[in-house]
Amino acid sequence: MKTVTQPSHPVASGFSLLEMLMTVALLGIMTSLALAWFGGSGQDVQIARDQRNAQSICSLCQVAEAAGLNLVKEVSSPLELARKVSEGITIKTGVMRGRTFQVPGMGEEELKGAVRYLKLQNGQLRYDVGSRASQDAAGASEI
Repeated sequence: MKTVTQPSHPVASGFSLLEMLMTVALLGIMTSLALAWFGGSGQDVQIARDQRNAQSICSLCQVAEAAGLNLVKEVSSPLELARKVSEGITIKTGVMRGRTFQVPGMGEEELKGAVRYLKLQNGQLRYDVGSRASQDAAGASEI
């Protein structure tokens, strides 16, 4: 009769510590490359946010003007007007009396970013993405 003998040290299947560490390191490198590739620097997101905020401020000023309130004559700069609109403006006379116009949730950074796309012209607040694009191009050519 034949007897089967078991080896004294069975061979264990699996990954060694070195193989596992190399796998984790490679996954970390690939993840950081993927985030840099797909995530970008975030500058495009900030530009889009600033443009959206500028459009909101400009639209609100136009609505307030249609309600009979001239906000531009009360301020000297687009930043001052943006701060005023961020705090809220309440109509005191006319059909819209008691209504408050406000663009809430904007901090100082958001206001300063939005103002780059706003200008006072002919007694009105204007959204002007073209001048900002030309300023960005001029700034990039100087670098």
